[in-house]
Amino acid sequence: MSGYTIIKTDSMEAVLSIAKTCPFLDMGGSLEVSELIRMPA
Repeated sequence: MSGYTIIKTDSMEAVLSIAKTCPFLDMGGSLEVSELIRMPA
């Protein structure tokens, strides 16, 4: 299974806290958390 979710927060700690509640983890799945950067126009 694959996919992505974009979460906007003030800190990486907040994102990790949200990611830890993902039900996919309860099924033995794994997540990758990455920071996005805004590209110049």
